[in-house]
Amino acid sequence: MDSPLAERRSELVTKNTDVVPWPSAIRQHAIEPSPSKRPQARTVNTKEYDSVLYGPIVDYSFRNLDTLPDALKLTPRTGLRSYEYTKKWKLKSCSLRLSHNKLTDLSGLKQLIDTLLVEPTRLFWIDLSFNSFSVVDPVLILCINLQILNFHGNHVSELFEADKLASLPHLRSLTLHGNPMELLKGYRSYIVGIIPQLKSLDYSTITKQDRSTAAVLKSFTKHKWPVRRRYHE
Repeated sequence: MDSPLAERRSELVTKNTDVVPWPSAIRQHAIEPSPSKRPQARTVNTKEYDSVLYGPIVDYSFRNLDTLPDALKLTPRTGLRSYEYTKKWKLKSCSLRLSHNKLTDLSGLKQLIDTLLVEPTRLFWIDLSFNSFSVVDPVLILCINLQILNFHGNHVSELFEADKLASLPHLRSLTLHGNPMELLKGYRSYIVGIIPQLKSLDYSTITKQDRSTAAVLKSFTKHKWPVRRRYHE
């Protein structure tokens, strides 16, 4: 005769013939979460915007480029993230790296970004460091949405060359160290004074003291820069 416990077990099994074994139930819940816990799907437009804005950097560094049109003959360097292309073979990105080349001017920049990027007007980050620029090319002003500009390690010697960047309304981060201009007295205060929208200069956050010093210097010189002497002179 079956024990009372065995009879009770048999009764439960009979009443719950549709019970799913626990491993299957876990797998089902992992694949089909409850509606309240499901992440809200973004619109296609939002996804597309993010893929462009946060796409991998289009990297033409260390390509021995003498001119920008030369870049159009080459493919970008591959990185950890794969490039995303549109049907027209435009890159989904808003950032461009041209560092460690032999560039002396930015002739052809507009053609380059128009050819490479799906939305060239959204370019917000460009790295031009470690080239051979002796001036700040005014063509950069056309990149109206530029927020980050790396221009360190070049050959710019005059402080007033940075004046050209003051008309970039969204410029937040700028690097100019490694240029001869860095050796001029008042270098940091001058840059902070002429580009007040900056938040960071040479990877260093601009402080209230920086802005105060820049304002005093700007007032003292009456918007004119006096004799430019080097620290070691």
